[in-house]
Amino acid sequence: MSARMPKIPALKLFVEVMQTGTIALAAERLHLTHSAASRMLSAFEKDLNLKLFKRERQRLSPTEAATSFLPEALRALSVLDELPKISDAIRDGATKEQLIRILSLPRMGEEIIPAAIRRYFAETGADTRINISVEARHNLKRWAASRMFDIALTSVPVAHPGVRGEPIVDFPLCVILPRDHPMAAERDIPVEALADAPLSLIEKGSILRQRLARVFDEAGLIPNVRQESSTMDVAIHVGLAAGSLAVTDGIFPKSVLDQGFVLRRLKTDHSVPVGFVVPLDQEVEGATAIMKEAIRQEVFNYRAGLNKLLNAN
Repeated sequence: MSARMPKIPALKLFVEVMQTGTIALAAERLHLTHSAASRMLSAFEKDLNLKLFKRERQRLSPTEAATSFLPEALRALSVLDELPKISDAIRDGATKEQLIRILSLPRMGEEIIPAAIRRYFAETGADTRINISVEARHNLKRWAASRMFDIALTSVPVAHPGVRGEPIVDFPLCVILPRDHPMAAERDIPVEALADAPLSLIEKGSILRQRLARVFDEAGLIPNVRQESSTMDVAIHVGLAAGSLAVTDGIFPKSVLDQGFVLRRLKTDHSVPVGFVVPLDQEVEGATAIMKEAIRQEVFNYRAGLNKLLNAN
């Protein structure tokens, strides 16, 4: 049976139950009786055709489906929270151009997007509202389907019929390692040198991980992956703390270089293309086009700075 559109109060109740851990406290926060909340939650599960909770001895235990659904419920509610602001803007005569919705990977959201926003306001002086959503790459297809963004900065391509990718520039594969590591003396590290080294990588499914798989396959090696994470920043910090080497595409938290670590180029022809993803049937124009160009220039600036860093060591 196909799922039906859930009611908003039931969606809010689900989130409260997940956050508080009990239906009683969730009902109290939403000013519902316990019995009314229980019926609403059961109807919510029926609408979604999902088993969200296990009911044992008057206690609710979230299922794996509930844990997976929670981020989407929170995202949906956050969009609903924006509706009053949007209606106020329309009533006050604002145009669509005055809101730019940017979607970005976490690393790019921290390292590139802020500089692009500074450039945008310096060039335009416009009174523009900007909404930035930072998502792990495995969520991008979901966002592509929702069309809740104007431009996205990510590794490309993104396989989805509703979007088109526009490459900007390729980023080299790099290794972050302790300054006193024997391989730190090399400017370019051969793949074979990583044969037995403990590695911390982004999780499988990302463009970066796919490129790394090809690199190791071509060398006839199996990477010794000791840590992995859905976000590269976490993989870097956790891996370095555990004594592993982190392999990245050169977009990384620069703070690690002040903590006794260095960045070296991985000796390979493989790279990671970074670019824009935009809705297929949506023209990028006006303020969004100016912002897109500002992001493009800051990607080039970041790439040039990365070259200087790699060539200086």
